[in-house]
Amino acid sequence: MINKEYKRKSFNRAAVTYDAHSNLQDRISNNLIHRLDSIKLSPMNILDLGCGTGRNGLMLRKKYGTSEIINYDFSENMLKEARIKQQLSLSKENMFSPYSYICADIEAMPFEENSVDLVWSSSTLQWCNELDLVFDQIKKILRPGGLFIFSTFGPNTLNELREITENISNEKKTNTFIDIKSISHFLMHSGFSAPVLDVQNFRMTYKDVRKLFLDIKGIGATNGNVSGNSGLSGKSFTNNIVQKYESYRKNDLLPASYEVIYGHTWNGT
Repeated sequence: MINKEYKRKSFNRAAVTYDAHSNLQDRISNNLIHRLDSIKLSPMNILDLGCGTGRNGLMLRKKYGTSEIINYDFSENMLKEARIKQQLSLSKENMFSPYSYICADIEAMPFEENSVDLVWSSSTLQWCNELDLVFDQIKKILRPGGLFIFSTFGPNTLNELREITENISNEKKTNTFIDIKSISHFLMHSGFSAPVLDVQNFRMTYKDVRKLFLDIKGIGATNGNVSGNSGLSGKSFTNNIVQKYESYRKNDLLPASYEVIYGHTWNGT
């Protein structure tokens, strides 16, 4: 179970450092935007669920030049960064901003039925406690013929770190990620038809595992479990992880594995 208040504080703290540590998240978003190339769509409005610092909104606006972008995040500071970034992109002659900003929980979306053409969510759904209910809400707010496209992390994400920390502490110190079969089941149960899902595996490499810790902390992705608010804290505990992580070293580099699940589906009703 994700402790939402703890995660809100984590993301608020990470808002100013996110862009410096989000290389993987940016690559995932780039892949997701390219998937839209083969989909015929002219959305009047786009909901960016978990917008972070607003980079994806800029890409979506560039791709769909007449669309309004709704930036949605439960971190106030992430939204502040998104606003700064997106407003700077506008020309001085353009008096109308296509961007709006809503601070709220993804599990309690305040939108009317049939009000959104495209729901986009990249590297965010893993922070939901009840993903099936989130899909129900997305299905409800999408207009007939609307598209839901997303990326999220699968169970093999950070498996090296998970194995080490569970070995040391006999407690989950990394997040639990939902597998592709369960995601497909939830989508079908919510009424989406024939969802298209696939997996891409990434392997990030580091000279020093502490750089991995910095990247995780820098984007606010520390463990959010209710029973694990201490994350990877404590000097002795951290040193123990650093020592045991050396068993994974190959060609003088340490791996960090990520399983990324991509999906898109239509509201066919």
